[in-house]
Parts: sequence; structure tokens; C-alpha cells
Amino acid sequence: MNLNTPLWKIIFLLIFVFSTLTIYSFYEKTIKIFNVEIEKTEIKEIITSTFLNDKKIDSLFLMVKKDSIIKKESIELDSLSKRILLIGDSMLEGFMLRMKDYCEENNHYLKTVIWYSSQTKWFGSCDTLSYFINKYNANYIILVLGANELFVRNIEKKRDKYVKNILKQLGKDSLKFVWIGPPNWKEDTGINNLIQKYLDDTQFFFTKNISLNNPNFKRYKDGAHPKKESSKMWTDSVASWIMKKSKYPIFLNKPNNKRKNSPNVTILQPKK
Repeated sequence: MNLNTPLWKIIFLLIFVFSTLTIYSFYEKTIKIFNVEIEKTEIKEIITSTFLNDKKIDSLFLMVKKDSIIKKESIELDSLSKRILLIGDSMLEGFMLRMKDYCEENNHYLKTVIWYSSQTKWFGSCDTLSYFINKYNANYIILVLGANELFVRNIEKKRDKYVKNILKQLGKDSLKFVWIGPPNWKEDTGINNLIQKYLDDTQFFFTKNISLNNPNFKRYKDGAHPKKESSKMWTDSVASWIMKKSKYPIFLNKPNNKRKNSPNVTILQPKK
């Protein structure tokens, strides 16, 4: 078969033209040649109506567009100074000192509230969280909670409603917040899984990965509370995650100096 005949040359030319027009019909922008706009054919509509109906096509493009917007928002770094409320259980004792350094370095205002022996049950059955958010007019919340519930049986059933109430107080869709998981010293019975049920890894920091797997994560004699250097390591990891991987990234560059002022902390006693 001789492919150099005039007939085959015409066939190849037609195939090339058809392919070019097909590709151009799917191209979003229009092309101009000598200021003359090249009109698109209806090949795209013919193809899509054959294989997919219009609703599916629209739905597909909407999903792609929506996903792109979410990803863009998730990596947009907020450069404004924040009024940060750092609140939670006694694990904050060391954490707050290093976080104070970060806030002074990055021009954020920090208020800390430690509620000793607190649990999701406590925060989820009262308005303490909402009270301090309003009191300090906080616009960024860092919640450190869960260490006192590592070994509660059937925790997902017992604490689910309290976690939901905490998230409600945080105003999930309007207030910027992250939840920092407990620094496990042993495997838990489900507190981390319960929180992860409602928050993905852009809002929940899985501290357990550090506290159980890093041999340099040392604790005081009680076997639970991180030592000063461990708290520093923990806070550094959280700060890096907030700035680079969280849903609400803010500037938390590593501080060069130790804090000059007190951590500005409010102490709440355990429930009787």
C-alpha cells in the first residue's frame, strides 16, 4: 500500500485538521490569528453528550474547581497578628513557655488558660471555652486536651457528645482553631480516634506520633508530663505544623530568644 498517493495525503490532512479542531474545542481559551478569533466547533458537545450527560460533566468540573479552592485556602499563610487563646489541661505547663517565645517572635498576643485535670467531658458540658474566647476576644484557638482520658473505656460512646459540644463552641466554620492531641505515654483506648472522627490532619495534631516514637521525649517522675526539653520539641513540631500544614496557617517562625515576659496564664482548679 502506497501512502504517498494524493488520496492518502488528503486523508492524513483531514485527520490532522479534525484532531486539531477537537483539541481546540476542549481548550478553555480562544485563539486569535491576526486579531481574528478562531471559532470553536461543537465537537466537544457531541463527544460529551455521547459519553456523559451534561449534569455529570458540570458536577465533575465543580468538584475539581471546589477541590482546587480548598487546597489553595489550606496553604494560604495569614500574615496578620493574632490574639491567640492557648487553653487545655496541665500538659500546657511546658508547652505555653515555648509558645510564648513564638508569639513574641511573630507579633502575636497570647493568653493561656490551664484547667488542671480537665477532660473533654468538662469542657463539653459547660461554657468555659466560650467564656475565655469572648473574654480575650481571641481569633485563633489552640486547644490542648485529651491527656486525662487516655484510658477511659468505651470512650467514643461516653465522650462523643462532649467533643461535639466543644467543636460547637469553637464555631467550627467561623473561628480559626487547631486541636493538639495528648502526648501519650501509653496506647490510649480511643481518645485520639474520637477527635479524628471530626477533625482531619489539618486541624488535629497527632502528638502521639512524637511522644511514643521519639526516644528523646522525656518525662518527669510522674511518667506523664513532658520535661522542659520535650515540651520545647513538642511545641516546635506543633508550630511548624501550624505554619506549613494546618488549615489555618499563621506565622510561627522559630524564635531566636527566650520570652521576656510571663506566659500570661490563668489557672483553673480541678472540679471537685
